[in-house]
Amino acid sequence: MSGGRQHGTVTQAHTITNTNTQSHNTTTTTTNLWFDLSQAASVSPGAWLLGLELLGLGAAAWFWPGGPLSQYAVFGILCASALATAGWSVVIARSGNDEGRADQDSADGGDGEPMDAAQRLARERMAKRRRLLARVALPVTSVLFAVAGLLAFQHVVATGEIPTEVRIRGSQLLQGPRSTPLTLVVPAPEEPREKLRLELTLADYDDSTGTCVHKTTATVTAATPGVTPNRKEMTAEDTVDFDLGGNKGPLRFQVTVRTEANCTMRLAKATGTLHN
Repeated sequence: MSGGRQHGTVTQAHTITNTNTQSHNTTTTTTNLWFDLSQAASVSPGAWLLGLELLGLGAAAWFWPGGPLSQYAVFGILCASALATAGWSVVIARSGNDEGRADQDSADGGDGEPMDAAQRLARERMAKRRRLLARVALPVTSVLFAVAGLLAFQHVVATGEIPTEVRIRGSQLLQGPRSTPLTLVVPAPEEPREKLRLELTLADYDDSTGTCVHKTTATVTAATPGVTPNRKEMTAEDTVDFDLGGNKGPLRFQVTVRTEANCTMRLAKATGTLHN
């Protein structure tokens, strides 16, 4: 009988021990979670801004409309300013925290010399200015730079230059005073613009027979109604701007090349750029 009672007592003690252990583990987990959340909440605003701005740059890269990099100069300057001010805010916040811990150690009798009241007051004022700079002034400035950068990017998306495909149809044996016209087709753009900059380059069909580039001209005629100018005379290597007159569909142009009777030319390059 006494042996049975002793076994029951051991089992009950083991159960109580397990319950205490589970309670201790739950308390520890809750404490660690609360510590992690408090640490996340104490991160400086500059760190949050830095992360959000980097995400914004990733989104801009994903929706990048293309075109010459020069038109993104303002956007790049504003983005760099936003990142720099946010990063500066993080650096100041961290240095302020490090100095605060050092001052506390000194006041508690650490390795450093204890501060008198005047020194402590000066340090507190400096720390207050640092907090104001790190948590208000620099983050607000960074937000203003970021918003301005977003507006600049949207402006480029809406009005910036976009390279467009130009398809050449017809025979490339361009001979004599008036060759058979070529047809240039510009597909309907995804992002319509007001104007088209068309660049043509005429080259010798056979370079070994001498050059006729300086003897060659071209007439570009707009076959799409509403495009102006309707006709434009060009040299062998020239650029012309067409006002699209609100056209948002495909565009067609005819190119007639004029050269000497013994010359054979080809349209080596035709590039287009949509812009406002």
